[in-house]
Amino acid sequence: MITQLNVRAFKGLREFSMTPRRVNLLIGANGTGKTNFADLIAFIASLCPRGLSTTIEDAFGGLSQVRTRQPGAGTPYRFRIELRLGEDPSRGIQQVHYHFALAQSKEIKVQEEVLDAVVYKRRPGKPAKQGFPRFDTDQPIRLHYQRQGTAVNEWSDALGPSISEFDDERELVLASYGRLGELRTLSDYLSSWRVYNIDATIAKQSTGGSDVELERYGANIVPFVARMLRDRKLRERLLSDLREAVPYIQDVQPDRVLTFQTLRFAEQDTGVEFQLPEMSDGTIRLLGLLAVFRQPVPPAVVVIEEPENAMHAYAIQHFMDVARRVTMAEEFASQVFFTSHSPAVVDEVLSVEAMRETRSQTACFVTQRRPEEPSIVAAPESVMKAIAQNLGRPSDFQREGSFGDEPVQLELPLEEA
Repeated sequence: MITQLNVRAFKGLREFSMTPRRVNLLIGANGTGKTNFADLIAFIASLCPRGLSTTIEDAFGGLSQVRTRQPGAGTPYRFRIELRLGEDPSRGIQQVHYHFALAQSKEIKVQEEVLDAVVYKRRPGKPAKQGFPRFDTDQPIRLHYQRQGTAVNEWSDALGPSISEFDDERELVLASYGRLGELRTLSDYLSSWRVYNIDATIAKQSTGGSDVELERYGANIVPFVARMLRDRKLRERLLSDLREAVPYIQDVQPDRVLTFQTLRFAEQDTGVEFQLPEMSDGTIRLLGLLAVFRQPVPPAVVVIEEPENAMHAYAIQHFMDVARRVTMAEEFASQVFFTSHSPAVVDEVLSVEAMRETRSQTACFVTQRRPEEPSIVAAPESVMKAIAQNLGRPSDFQREGSFGDEPVQLELPLEEA
């Protein structure tokens, strides 16, 4: 899991440092950076499989769309990402410290990159769940390198043959070597991070795509869920969760209409059958989010944007309960970030009962746009203590503005008459 994340000049997030826990809630006024944070996690996840330059130019529209914009024609801000990861033995991670920074140039140019990590050796033989490799926690391996521009000043033997120069200034060493040797463990870990904001309209209009990973807006929800339904255990678990919030659903089956793949829903009380495009937006959204967490190996880090959209309060409560259980699993636990405006979500994540379930592994952060202040800050300690002492519902403190997440009105100079 992410234990520390320090970022400078990513989109609207000018600078921040945060210490997340297992379950994290980001609140804040519109336009203060919650979606930018989700984009940041997607950006990091894309670095190893796609590479730095391709991620910036193709996935994010160019460096000017990634780096915080400088007013006027001044020197560009220094773009920097630093992260620390804590132990996740089921995924082969003991600890990781990684950071890179771009030069203050209008072109993509890596100025520095440093990795200091300890991963576990992969075990030979039969893989674990969903083809995931097993790791030997008795055999830790240290991976270390330090690069300045094109010069590689330090390089540990575990990374393979030593190199003194990396001549591609537009690329990261981690991206270029990430599929080789023991470095692959870290590459796979980062690449597994996912962001979801399932859009029922998009899901209803789409019928194809990969069945391996659900896309951010749910465009491939049909093949993704269909694959899970073909596994008896996954099917039973997924349908049980769905029925908890939508009890009239008796069954869900993969189906085809002409040449198009879809899902067929059967009602328990009437026996009538419906295709996915006929189902409610909330049911589709809930099905997709439950499927994410009910995979044998869910993503190591997951961002759920505005989980309250289109869902009934009880569905929100049930989904949050499922998410908490996944974050506290003994094996293949996920770290979850929720972004939300909803008092219902605030109450579900920050209630005394919820924090007790996560053994105090719950944190709240506030996105903000205030001059000379960080873009993301921890929720006021006084408020979190008051919630822990059960002095009021979390949403009551939110309504009163105690979190400091209300919009800040800028003081503009008056024009001369």
